[in-house]
Amino acid sequence: MDITVGELESAICRLRQTHLETLTPLRQVGVVSALSVLAQRWRDPSYELRRQAELITDPFPFAMVEVSLNALLDSLTPERLWALIDSEEMRGVSGCPVIGHVIAGNTPLLSWVSIIRALLVGSGSLVKLPSGAASVWGHLFHQSLFDVSPKLAECVTIFEWPGGTADLDAALCASADLIIAHGSDATLRSLGAYCPGRTPFIGYGHRVSFGLVTTGSGSAEAAAGFARDILLYDQGGCLSPQTIFVEGDWSETIHFAAGLAEALALTVPLYPLPTRAASAASAVREARLLASMEEGTRLWGDEALRWTVIARTQREFVPSPTFGIISVQSLETLADLPEAIALVSAFLQGCAVAGDEQDYIPNVSYLCAPGEMQTPPLHWRQDGRDVLRLLPGRRQHENFRL
Repeated sequence: MDITVGELESAICRLRQTHLETLTPLRQVGVVSALSVLAQRWRDPSYELRRQAELITDPFPFAMVEVSLNALLDSLTPERLWALIDSEEMRGVSGCPVIGHVIAGNTPLLSWVSIIRALLVGSGSLVKLPSGAASVWGHLFHQSLFDVSPKLAECVTIFEWPGGTADLDAALCASADLIIAHGSDATLRSLGAYCPGRTPFIGYGHRVSFGLVTTGSGSAEAAAGFARDILLYDQGGCLSPQTIFVEGDWSETIHFAAGLAEALALTVPLYPLPTRAASAASAVREARLLASMEEGTRLWGDEALRWTVIARTQREFVPSPTFGIISVQSLETLADLPEAIALVSAFLQGCAVAGDEQDYIPNVSYLCAPGEMQTPPLHWRQDGRDVLRLLPGRRQHENFRL
């Protein structure tokens, strides 16, 4: 979509007027009601927009997105929405007039979550979606919002432009009252530099996640759960596990890694991936080749290069190039975990734990069971931050940076 700086600035002016004329008199009760109706419609198999979504294959097929979608819809009941609002003491608190959202393309429903949170505090939204097929879910949400409440949908404007388009990025950052951005650390630094001192900036950058299997918990069920966590979104989300630690000796690690490989082979047909980055095949082959040269390493993988399990003797977190490449490693005791994740402690996001020993998990904002890593609720405090309390009016944001 080709837009100009003038069109972008005009859109933000219209959103300010809509904020005054629609969101302010509508109040939270109207927003909560509309969002709950929207969720009900998306649960209906005959809903036209859902039927359109079921045909999506690029960049991720509906079978993948449905896993996260169902969890988000569960969060959109009146009871849960009011519970979120009250948990952060945001009942009746107004947000800033216009929030600028910059959405990454690695997981499909980021725009839904960001817009919903803005609406709950009465803020209008100027949304910059990723270019191309990754934008489709954002447009579907906007269309469904029109179905439920045309006036509320007018409080959301969606644009697409290539990342790094300096004049548009700068105009967005200068014109909105608050910027919320998802992307690489380099993207966040660039956008933050465009924000004048009066414009708050909240960035969600590079993060990694891992799994933990405690003694006696390496069951087939746990392996199946981790297999889903790995395969969804081709392991490209911040909640996709990159390393799984197994408490116990090397034989237990090998046993779980073999079971995980079996589970991945069984799970692949449930989450087909019709399209993939051109670099994926070479990245997988390179990772397999390097792993095969490591002393003591065991490797399992499929011919289609969709998944790879690497059992390693080393005990520290090993980053993955994604594309379904998972490292499985031993921990003698859970007390060794902090040292094993020390190198990535500043970037940790989530952990899935097979077993009951969750007190040993430090520095993560999302803790769950295997199979639930891609289903965070709306009230998930990403990076440990509040969900709604970050979105007040301008005066409360003076000198505020996150």
